[in-house]
Amino acid sequence: MTTQMRVKNRPRALAALFLAGAAILPGAATVPAAAQDSGAPITVETKVNPEIGIAELRVQGDEIHLTLEEAVSLALSRNLNLRTQRYAREQARLGIQEATGIYDFNLLSSISTSKVENPAASNLDGADVQNQKRSILTVGGSQLFPTGGVVGVSIPNGRFETNSQFSLLNPSFDSGLDLSYTQPLLRGFGRGATEYGIEVAKVSSDISQQQFVFEVISTIQNVENSYWNLVAARYALTVAEESLKLAEELHANNKVRVDVGTLAPLELVQSEAQIATRQEAIIRARGVVGDAEDLLFFYLNIDQGEAWSKAIVPDTEAPIEHPPADLNASIATALASRPELLTQQLRVQSATLDQTFLAQDTKPRLDLKATYGLSGLGGDVVIRNPDGSVASTIPGGWSDAFDQVTGFDFPGWSVGLELGIPIQNRSAKARKLMADLALEASKDTAKQLELRVTTEVRAAVRGLETSREQLESAKVSTRLAEKNLDAERKKYDNGLSTAYQILQVQDDLTAARYRQVAAVTGYRKSIVEYNRATGSLLASSHVTIAE
Repeated sequence: MTTQMRVKNRPRALAALFLAGAAILPGAATVPAAAQDSGAPITVETKVNPEIGIAELRVQGDEIHLTLEEAVSLALSRNLNLRTQRYAREQARLGIQEATGIYDFNLLSSISTSKVENPAASNLDGADVQNQKRSILTVGGSQLFPTGGVVGVSIPNGRFETNSQFSLLNPSFDSGLDLSYTQPLLRGFGRGATEYGIEVAKVSSDISQQQFVFEVISTIQNVENSYWNLVAARYALTVAEESLKLAEELHANNKVRVDVGTLAPLELVQSEAQIATRQEAIIRARGVVGDAEDLLFFYLNIDQGEAWSKAIVPDTEAPIEHPPADLNASIATALASRPELLTQQLRVQSATLDQTFLAQDTKPRLDLKATYGLSGLGGDVVIRNPDGSVASTIPGGWSDAFDQVTGFDFPGWSVGLELGIPIQNRSAKARKLMADLALEASKDTAKQLELRVTTEVRAAVRGLETSREQLESAKVSTRLAEKNLDAERKKYDNGLSTAYQILQVQDDLTAARYRQVAAVTGYRKSIVEYNRATGSLLASSHVTIAE
């Protein structure tokens, strides 16, 4: 369906057009209470949520009635850019979970078996060809502590079998318990070094949150500006239709006067030309309405289909009055709440973490290492005859080895220091210097951003006051143009004016109404810009972001 068909002149659509522009004209009616925004808070979930279906729209025949609040709520639920940012936010949150995984206990286990046959190299080997079989099962693990120290535990269990006649235990079973602790004393010491990755992940998550807030604000700004553009486009269409109506009325009046001989036929040509010109203006206005509807559909992420064939009727009154802005208070609010500033402050924090962590890399590595172990041995005791044959066997097994371990029969320990000093250490020093530069650059960026935000707020405050004055001036101009047209009509009725003069005055009124439409839209968009610049757009739109 074409744009022209979507905005065709229907009684309900025309009524809505006049309602949309009601706040513009002095003494005009206001929008019915049912069509006003409720002011109820809109909660935006940071998690990916289901779409709101088209059924949620207030469809009435060939029209979609939409308040500003409904448009904002729908966009915040369906906008694709915002949904993409939701995915990024979820990924950042999972990054924290991933980083804290350094404290997960690391379970290790191994099992192996081997067989070796070696020719005898000595009479002490106990066999011409020595056969050895070994099976080992080891279970252990390691645990990281915030100090940077690592505790390791290992429980080896083995079985050994040989054909050597000199073997006392055959098969033999060995068991043990090995504990180790390694604590960095210089490089890598302390919670700051250990949890560097966790802190970076937390900052990254906070940055993602502020980027999400920024995207929410951008979405609201785009939707509100598009909404008011549509209001303006629809009212401009109404102005164009009213202008055509005035021209047609004048043409009909002229035709009567030509028929009775009181007016030259040339006057009809002038009025006909004006009718054609104003018909062209209506066609252009319909195109602008269609473009404004399409852009709003885009921000609402409504698929092309049945909905796009319907006309959007804005139900929110315009303009919304805004109190005079205090410059200093506005700047203070912006500096405390703009997500871009908060994001940059977090980047400064991240750069500080990098600098602190990389400073440790310039230190020597000095590690304290300590071990403590218990061992046990058991198995079948083989008693041999003088000729090497087996005389008897005393049964034994793994339990004997285990008892020795648990009885602390064979303990052992060690403690020491390990020192590593990289000569020159150019890589670490370079990384530290780069981190220093990155931190200073990040701080300078934050200062530059503060200056930019301050400049934007100053411009927004000025723009708000300017647009307010322009709106008041446009209202006065429209009223004077209406009075001028009434006066010119009376003169024309008394033969003191011409049709050409009437047309000129009508054009002046149409131009004044167009300027008022632009002033209304400019004023409402300047409010949106002021709220964005000061970081208060969420509050003004009654939007809260869930954690």
